[in-house]
Amino acid sequence: MSTNKTILSEENRTHLTTRFMFVVVAAGGICLSIALIDLPYAKLDTLFAIILVCTLGLGSRISIKIPRLKSHVAVSDSLIFLTLLLYGGEAAIALAAGEAFLSSLRFCSRRLTILFNAAAMAISTTLVVMMLRLAGLYSPEQLRGTGGNLDDLLIALSVMAITQFAVNTALASIHDSISSGEPLSEIWKTRYLWTFITYFVGAIGAGALVQLIDHMGWGIILAAIPLIFFVFMTYRMYLRNVEMSVAEADRSAKYAREIEAGSVALAESEQRFRSAFTYAPIGIALVSPDGRWLKVNRSLCGILGYLPEELKEMFIMDVMFPEDVKPTMSRLEDILEGRKMSHEMEQRYIHSSGRTVWTSWSVSSTTPGSGKTSDLIFQIQDITDRKLAEERLQHEASHDSLTGLPNRSHFMGRLADALNRKVKLKDHDVSVLFIDLDRFKFVNDSLGHLVGDQLLVRIAERLKACMRPNDMVARLGGDEFVILVEGEHCLDEITQIAERIQQSFDLPFEIRGNIIYSSASIGILNASEKHLRAEEMMRDADTAMYHAKRSGKARHEVFDENMHAEARETLRLETDLRRAIKKEEIYVEYQPIFSLDDHTVTGLEALARWHHPDLGEIAPHRFVRLAEEIGWIDSLCEQVLRRSCTELGGVFRTDDGPPIKLSINLSCRQFVSRGLVKRLLNVLEETGFPSNRLRLEITESVFLEHQERAVEMLHHLRSHDIEIDVDDFGTGYSNLGYLVTLPISNLKVDRSFVTAMETEGPNQEIVRTIISLARNLGLAVTAEGIENERQLTALKELSCDRGQGYHLAPPMGKDDLLEFLAAEDRLPHISSQSIHISEIPAIQ
Repeated sequence: MSTNKTILSEENRTHLTTRFMFVVVAAGGICLSIALIDLPYAKLDTLFAIILVCTLGLGSRISIKIPRLKSHVAVSDSLIFLTLLLYGGEAAIALAAGEAFLSSLRFCSRRLTILFNAAAMAISTTLVVMMLRLAGLYSPEQLRGTGGNLDDLLIALSVMAITQFAVNTALASIHDSISSGEPLSEIWKTRYLWTFITYFVGAIGAGALVQLIDHMGWGIILAAIPLIFFVFMTYRMYLRNVEMSVAEADRSAKYAREIEAGSVALAESEQRFRSAFTYAPIGIALVSPDGRWLKVNRSLCGILGYLPEELKEMFIMDVMFPEDVKPTMSRLEDILEGRKMSHEMEQRYIHSSGRTVWTSWSVSSTTPGSGKTSDLIFQIQDITDRKLAEERLQHEASHDSLTGLPNRSHFMGRLADALNRKVKLKDHDVSVLFIDLDRFKFVNDSLGHLVGDQLLVRIAERLKACMRPNDMVARLGGDEFVILVEGEHCLDEITQIAERIQQSFDLPFEIRGNIIYSSASIGILNASEKHLRAEEMMRDADTAMYHAKRSGKARHEVFDENMHAEARETLRLETDLRRAIKKEEIYVEYQPIFSLDDHTVTGLEALARWHHPDLGEIAPHRFVRLAEEIGWIDSLCEQVLRRSCTELGGVFRTDDGPPIKLSINLSCRQFVSRGLVKRLLNVLEETGFPSNRLRLEITESVFLEHQERAVEMLHHLRSHDIEIDVDDFGTGYSNLGYLVTLPISNLKVDRSFVTAMETEGPNQEIVRTIISLARNLGLAVTAEGIENERQLTALKELSCDRGQGYHLAPPMGKDDLLEFLAAEDRLPHISSQSIHISEIPAIQ
């Protein structure tokens, strides 16, 4: 009967112990879950990562065995307390639970016991945080002892050590009391009371570390870790001595049990080693000095794709790339001969299927430093996915995401390498073709960016088709492409490539149901001895491309030094033009416009002039185009209008004489800005110039590039009695629909038609047609560029309304103009001394 009672009592204790452990695990899980939810992830930094690695990687391995017991106390308390002081309770709870879990794994195989230990640490750390909060010691300044709170830090450390000690030992004592049936107080006094010093040392160590970090930076933690290690190792030696002293008295009685326990531990250790070797997540192998596989685990077989039996019949060289064998064997010899203890590197291996496997491996000798021939231990990890990801990232960083072509940085690197080879190799030539698409912006504006992107992809494909295998095509960005040709070649071969590209653009692109024609301007540069850097090559190739674009687009130009000189002069003119406009150095000349019926002056055209202090007179067409390119055309035209209105305001504000009107040229680029009309009207208001005496001359290109906006603006201007003239009629848009719908008053026949109409022929018929068209639409016609009597007579016979030109009157300054207008005979008589057209500079 007593035997049955004893068995029943043991069963009850086991059942109660299990229930108690489950309750603790549940409570610990709640504490850990709350901590993970409230964990301030944003505060976790590099220092936290170091503490985490040290705690989980090293702290769980540096432990102290409790004398006369099989239990162990980890020495990572300092790092857990340090985490609480630096990052708050949530981080400390999570770290404590993780450290306890890993520590228990090393000394216990029962899952419930492992979870119980981790939960106990989570609960005790949670109660530490609660006690600190109740004591009002939880602010960052108090926990770190800053701002005069050193006393609070010392109190907080005491609270932490006492609370952690009390809760942990209480839970352990309750567990032992239930399972053994011994009194709770006796167990606590005999087994756990002495461990308070461990928690106290841990708290003091954490306090010292946080002070050192605040004064010397977190790098001190790296220096402090070895110190902590040696302190705890010393303490462990002390406890071992205590244990040895206690065990000396009953050594004889326990000798047999110790031998038996040692045998069991050894067997367990061997079993753990075999299990760890076989089921390790990374490949592990034992290799002989001659390279034969002696022992391999499952992971290594999976990495290389061979069965263990197959690998044991092979050498390590059999799975290497031939070019990797020699350098690898050299490193292994260093280890075998004792010159190095170990080696780590990344290396390719050949999978049984033939594919490449990238690995990170480390190797060391089984008997390091012994000087004897020994086997090698390999640890191999598959990093193929990481290497492929790195290659993808590298490709994405060096290639255009849209077209897949190399990008600017990649191209510039290749070009720099090519120039270096040119210096070393006598017959090595380097050429660059700089390609810029013509009018690509209109594709995006009219059909959308999606179609524009697809057009760029198709253009990239055609460019690659025009290249030789070794040539490189890259996209610089936007609608700019560039081609690198290197090796032995001549200029004719490069121009042939450019011609092939131009021919490829003759075929239309069909994209989303749209038929699109495109063209490109190409600049060609063959590297000379002066081109030492990639940037210089790109600069000159770009200059040649802009020459091609200015020469009419859809063509190629080969760079020469004159282009560079012109580019430098243009750059200088850009700077000087900005200064001239700011300082209002642009002056105005006026050319009279005559009625061809009675030779009276009906208008004056204001013409911008610029006298450069060093270069002299700059042709208007040059600096006006330059102002358009640099975005100063609005300021230039506004300045011309303001000066004209100011200088001639007295002439145009009087009602005496014929109704002379002032003609001002507007650039097509000005219609980009919606503030154009407002600015023009403001100038008229400020100068008091009558709007009904102003004519604005525009070119036909306005209706091509800014049709809707231009129509709106011109109607607004016409509502203020400002007349609109079409300048250079017949040379541009060639769509006559706008003549009917727009408020146009006058057509100006381009000088190219007038110059060529001295004899009966097609040009004269063109002028006749223009005049007839204007008559039918109720528009007046002005012919510009009249340079001799024959042209004047022909225009009169065609009933042209008005005319201007050197034959009638040259452009003149304000003072000369006023004298001219005051003269009785404003139209000079034709004589044998008339100016010939070849002697007239092109200044309009």
